[in-house]
Amino acid sequence: MTDPIIARARTNTRVNVRAGAPKLSAPIRETLASGTEIFITDTLGGDTVGGNDRWYACRGDVFVWSGACEDYRDEPAPPPDDADDVERPSRLELGEVMQPEFETLADVFHKVRGYRPNGLEGLIVHFDAARTQPSSDASMTGVMRYGAEQGYHYGGISRSGRIFLPQGFSWEGWGYHAGKSECPATGRKGVSQYYVGFELNNPGRLYPAVQTGVFCPWFNAERDDKGRVVLDADGRCTRRDENGEWYRDYEVRLCEGGNIVKGWYLPYSAEQFASLTRICIWLSRKFPDSFSLERVFGHDEVSPGRKSDPGGAMGTPTELMTMAQFRQHLAEMAQ
Repeated sequence: MTDPIIARARTNTRVNVRAGAPKLSAPIRETLASGTEIFITDTLGGDTVGGNDRWYACRGDVFVWSGACEDYRDEPAPPPDDADDVERPSRLELGEVMQPEFETLADVFHKVRGYRPNGLEGLIVHFDAARTQPSSDASMTGVMRYGAEQGYHYGGISRSGRIFLPQGFSWEGWGYHAGKSECPATGRKGVSQYYVGFELNNPGRLYPAVQTGVFCPWFNAERDDKGRVVLDADGRCTRRDENGEWYRDYEVRLCEGGNIVKGWYLPYSAEQFASLTRICIWLSRKFPDSFSLERVFGHDEVSPGRKSDPGGAMGTPTELMTMAQFRQHLAEMAQ
């Protein structure tokens, strides 16, 4: 029998759902957007945040800090005479798409190698295979700085959905990000010339550890002298640091099929997926004569066998997508 619901509440800010205990150290099950309705089975004490130690227990042994919530109130019913009231068209229906909120890093400059021969034609989706903890925003900023040091050229999206660009970023200027590559649609090599790259903060492919239910990224697994993760006969790694970055089985997914290299992945966050979608659709409207949503590819599609990103990270925590399905999603959103 499931726990009875004693109340409802609504989040008033973005908040992490903690699994197993009302503690900030507990694993994050998911992140709720502001305005999300939650169903409460109990209230109890936990870690104090901002002087408030009250937490809400919800079904599934998960907990939400009460300070991020407000009492749920049903929306008032519309007056009976509004049946013929027609809602105004959305910005998308009017052909308007708001520019995403880009954050320019003032002291980060990426190298432009030249100008795209036919204008900006599409976008390549990457993951950075970098740390996401303790701060995805800080990690993504570091990846942007690394790009400057190495002479690369790309944008970045953290797990909070923040979109980072280097100073003076040019959409129509190109720089390195995809390496050795070939477009599956045109057969042209060196796709960095034609398609902009976006790195999404994500640890990359994960490895099951000898501990049950534990999955480690490459940087928290024992590796050989060539940097390769060492696996036992059952394909399991050895976790290097219990206090380092690793994930529980309910946070990851095993994926294969389509363009996806078989393996375990941490899904992109809902905020990352929304930001990526918004960028693609905005670019298709900003550069209508050159940019095609059919030319939004994964790095694993333009460099098959050499790269695995985005692989099973593509989609949201609740919905896996191949790149072909993501392109269909973009087409539907742009209608």
